[in-house]
Amino acid sequence: MTLRKSSMEHFICLYWIFLSYLAIAASANEDLENSNSRSSCRNGPDGLSPYGGTRTCIESLTFEGRRCFFTIIPDCADRDSPLVFDSHGLASCPSKTAELTRWKEMAQKHCFILVYPLGTTDPNVADSTCWGLPGGAKDEFGVEPFPCCCSRQLRPVVTQDAAFFRQIAAVTARDVPRQTSNRVTVDAKRIYLAGHSNGCMASISIAAQSSDMIAAVGCHSGSAITAFPESYNPTPMALVHGTNDRVVKYNGSFLFHSARTTQSIIARENECKSFKETKTDDYMGSGNTVTEFSSTGCKNGANVSMYAVEGAGHSPYLNADTYRRDEIPTRFDSTELMWDFVKTYSLDTDPSSLADETIDQDPVWPLLDPPPPDVSFEVPIQKEDTAADSSSSSLRNKGIFYFGIISLASML
Repeated sequence: MTLRKSSMEHFICLYWIFLSYLAIAASANEDLENSNSRSSCRNGPDGLSPYGGTRTCIESLTFEGRRCFFTIIPDCADRDSPLVFDSHGLASCPSKTAELTRWKEMAQKHCFILVYPLGTTDPNVADSTCWGLPGGAKDEFGVEPFPCCCSRQLRPVVTQDAAFFRQIAAVTARDVPRQTSNRVTVDAKRIYLAGHSNGCMASISIAAQSSDMIAAVGCHSGSAITAFPESYNPTPMALVHGTNDRVVKYNGSFLFHSARTTQSIIARENECKSFKETKTDDYMGSGNTVTEFSSTGCKNGANVSMYAVEGAGHSPYLNADTYRRDEIPTRFDSTELMWDFVKTYSLDTDPSSLADETIDQDPVWPLLDPPPPDVSFEVPIQKEDTAADSSSSSLRNKGIFYFGIISLASML
């Protein structure tokens, strides 16, 4: 069944039930992780210190409130290193994502700078940690999803994530040389977006809104949410999706486009000319069956691929725990597959700017004296409409969880 607009009241009811469902899934996954002696969310300054990560919190004229992100700079990183964003899912956080997605392993192996942004955490803005994305991505029939996935007291909330990501890129380009005595710099032509679930949706959305800055996207278990603006420059994108995903369903739902529809929407926006479907048993010797849906002949060479992993659930990563008996584990490194896709792309020229417009920042490293040469660029930063703030780390997952049980029970 595909989402269609009726009344706003009907949508709000369904939207809340959906968020409750995701919170239930997140809570169940958290219980499993705790049973395996894995940590809960650690959003403090030392949240990613076991992996060499440092936290930076910024305020800016381009978004409201104070928001944070974590940075990992591998010892092998060098000048003109790529920059990868790995965005967490709904009700999750960077510390959990770092344990799940294997991007930190890719950073160490392939020597790129890795950023884990933290979604909106202020309970006055949203009821759970999230990325609040504008809707409008229409399929071939004109059907479009509503905004996802932040809500506050039953109302969907759109947060200023595109502006936040731009400031992360600007601050990282400015600070990494200072933190490493100019040994490491950011290649602004190679900024890539990854993410899981709501984080994958954010990657697709932000690439649509900021195609002047993003070289490519490679993410897991997401869906196209946001409309592509007229200014969109075709951006290469690849997605991995489990066919047994019960959270962001592979075949779609009343709230999300299906995985194949998402690929079709991006391929249409990228003006692709050719399509191919290839099914492979024992993919990469893993025992998994994977079908690749590839769109090629796209404008600017911005090809689009979607890898459907048969029987996999909501976390189709190598060595990811599955908490349902009918899910098939992913036994090949789907994260390396995404890296192999994005690394082949770069922008033709530097973004016209990655202007640092922060007005306050928690320093992570002492600034060197003298400071390095200016590494900022001039990219206009689009300000979004709705306020978002991460000054509070208080989440309301348990309340959503119990309310979700009640909501779902009322449908039975």
